[in-house]
This record gives sequence, C-alpha cells and structure tokens, in this order.
Amino acid sequence: MTHTTMAGRIPAWFSRRSPAAARLLAVGLLGLAAPGCLVRQELYDKARAEIRREREEGDKARADAQSARAEATQRSAQVAALEAELARLEDDLRARDLWLSEATTAEAGLVRRLDELAAVNEELSARLRNAGQSVGQLANERGSLSAELAEARAKVDELRRQQAAAEARAARVRDLASRFQAMVDGGKVRVAMRGGLPLIEISSDALFDAGKAEVKPAGRRMLDDIAGVLRTIPDHRLQVAGHTDDKKLKKNAKFASNWDVSAARAVAVVEVLVARGLSPQRLSAAGYGEFAPVASNAAEEGRAKNRRIEIVVLAEQEAKPEDAGKTGRAPGEAGAAAAP
Repeated sequence: MTHTTMAGRIPAWFSRRSPAAARLLAVGLLGLAAPGCLVRQELYDKARAEIRREREEGDKARADAQSARAEATQRSAQVAALEAELARLEDDLRARDLWLSEATTAEAGLVRRLDELAAVNEELSARLRNAGQSVGQLANERGSLSAELAEARAKVDELRRQQAAAEARAARVRDLASRFQAMVDGGKVRVAMRGGLPLIEISSDALFDAGKAEVKPAGRRMLDDIAGVLRTIPDHRLQVAGHTDDKKLKKNAKFASNWDVSAARAVAVVEVLVARGLSPQRLSAAGYGEFAPVASNAAEEGRAKNRRIEIVVLAEQEAKPEDAGKTGRAPGEAGAAAAP
C-alpha cells in the first residue's frame, strides 16, 4: 500500500499539465516505495528533465498566447479605427455631393469642405507619423487627399463659371425687359428667356391675318416701336423665329405647310426691321412651324400662345477689322450662340 499512497500524492493539476512527466515521476516513486526494488538514477533524472522541459514549454506557450492576445487586441483596435475613419470619409463624400446639388449655396459649402479636408489631411498625416507608418503609405494617403482637394476646387471653379454665366443671362433679360417696359406694360410684347437666350415674343395675330404672311398696318406700327428699341442694343445679332399652332392649312391655301407660313412670316418681320434701320448683317430668319409649342394646342388659348414671332437676342456681333475703331471692340472678341 505504500507505493499506492505515494503515487496518489502526485497533484492532479500536475498530471493534467504534464502527463508524460507525471507518469515518469509515478514510476520513480513506485520504484522507490516498492520493497526490495532499486530505481535507476537515470530514470529519476529523466523524469525531472521532462518536468523542466514541459514547464518551460508551458511558460513559453503562455507567453506566446499572451503576446498573441495583445497583438490581436491591438489589430482589432486598428481595424475598428480604420473602419470608423472610412465610414466618416464616406459620409463626408455624400455630404459633398449634396452640397454640389444646391447651386446657390454650393460654393460656400465647398469652400468649407476644402478647409475640412485640409484639416483631415493634417490629422491623418500626424496620425500616420505617430503610428509609425511607412513613408510610402503616407505619400499615398496625401496623394489621394490632394486629388480629392483638386477635384473639389475644379468643381468650385466650374460652379462659379456657371453662376457667372447665369447671372450674365439674367442681367441681359433684365436689361431687355427694362428697354421694352412700356410695350410690356401695354401688353404688346413679352420678354422671356428660352434655351438660355433672352427674347421678345409677339403674338402673330397682332402682326398677320390668318393664313397670311404680309404684315398688316397695325403690325408695322408695332414693329416700328420694336425696331426703335432694338437700335439701342446694336452689338447683338438677332434671329426672328416664326411659330404656328398645329392646325393644318386649307388645301387651296397659299402656303403648303405651317413650315412655309412660319418661315415666310419671319422673313417678313426681318424685312420690316431692316426697312426701319436695323442692319441686315445682324438679322436672320427661321421657321419652326408647329414643332416648338409653348402651350398645349388642345384649346384655343394655348393655340393663340403658340402663334407667335420671337426675336431672339443672340451673341454679340464679331467686329470686322475695319469696324474695330467704331465699336471699340477687337475683331473676333465676341463668340457665337446657338439658335433657340
């Protein structure tokens, strides 16, 4: 019973942690306890060496596990920080796109965004330096932010150009409306903008009889007044555009189609304006028939609005070399504009 008692003294935790060493130690203890039995010294030494080896391996395994847990914790924190940073940058981009959609407030918003991105760039640079990131990674991050800043600045510049162009067009309409204010108040003409170009709109019924292209006397008096105002803006080209409703002409009518009626009426207005002192180099005529309506042709009110003459104010005239001194503008200074 002696050997059983001594073997039982081996702690259970030691047997679980080092099974091989526990077995060797048990054999040694049993050998020592057995009557008349000699245990070789090397067996005992081997058991002790095995115990030390397993203890060292256990200590190393615990240290490795602790190091791995610390590294995993650090990496998890870095991943979480990067994901949060990525989410924040995505939110910033969505906010920037929303600002750009609002033309009247986008400029101020983008300027603020530029300041914010510059601060983010500085913050990221400091964070990368503190984290010991490589120079190459830092350069990539800076390059990406620089590209984003350049893109935002380009959009701000484009928005400013568009706003300037819109303000210029609005100013031209206001100027034209002020020149024709008396006729607008009298209900003779209407000043509007279509296709980005200012225009004077006149009812065809005020100028022509139905189905005809000869300007009636009352219409000539109205065109006299219009020509007088147009002579006060001599630097712009003008296009006279004729429009009709969608009613088809009678079979015995003078004109074959609404195209012909609208074009003939536009030419007739041009001829009256030239006779009233406007330069023919400034004028052109176009007929659109019923294919550019401004109202529905389902009712007479809409058809009356579609029967109209439009005098469209185009771009400034390009000065000829011999006229440079007269206009005060260098040749080729003004550009062309599209027809309505």
